[in-house]
Amino acid sequence: MGAGAKVAVITGAGTGIGRATALRLAGRGFAVALCGRRPAPLLAVRRLVEEQGGRALALPTDVRERAQVEAMVDQVLGSLGRLDVLVNNAGVARALPVLETGEDLWDDQIATNLKGVYLCCRSAVAVMAKARGGVIVNISSVLGRTGVANHAAYCASKFGVIGLTQALAEEVAPHGIRVYAVCPGATDTDLHRGIVGDELARLGMPPQTVAETIVGVVTGETVLPTGASLVIDQSVDLVGPAGRMKRLRQRVRGWLAAHRPRGGC
Repeated sequence: MGAGAKVAVITGAGTGIGRATALRLAGRGFAVALCGRRPAPLLAVRRLVEEQGGRALALPTDVRERAQVEAMVDQVLGSLGRLDVLVNNAGVARALPVLETGEDLWDDQIATNLKGVYLCCRSAVAVMAKARGGVIVNISSVLGRTGVANHAAYCASKFGVIGLTQALAEEVAPHGIRVYAVCPGATDTDLHRGIVGDELARLGMPPQTVAETIVGVVTGETVLPTGASLVIDQSVDLVGPAGRMKRLRQRVRGWLAAHRPRGGC
């Protein structure tokens, strides 16, 4: 990989969509900065990148904390010299009715899924604007477009990501920076398994499918107007037959029904 390789920062890079995206981008010649709260998964991904001849930094970072985000960007510039791409993938989710969602759970999802995107965008834009170019991809969700019972905090955070993406795209377009939101449907990740269980999660898309789409957006191979939100969902046959997604939705609806609070006014 040449000294002038473009640099991509990926948050939530230790597992799932973030891991798959980091490996895909490294395979396309990008140097990658791997960010997440847990060091061990980041180091494992760094080893994989290095084994395929790429360059990677493992930077433990809590995207909820401004000082940590700013320090991460400084480390990227100090070690790799530039910042061309930001993929905001870090996220958390808990499936609970609103009446069972305490402020701490609400605040954690909003802080990680939305505030974290804002903080990373803010620091990256400051660098990209000076370079007169860059690409930001914010990972939202199909639940950022349609609300689902028992996911109020998660839906609120992911709806917010789309709004932030659209507003930021208008602001930074004069600086040559493109901003997009990617909205995956059910994907077989640790986060999804923690909500619906292993059996249902396996019916979702592999994270590599989402990663391929992200890479297409980053490289410009997938042509979209800046500010656009791109849905990736099995229901449009991007992966597997439509009937498979129908079965998944039926089973998820059954799971949600079983976990609704009893009684009411």
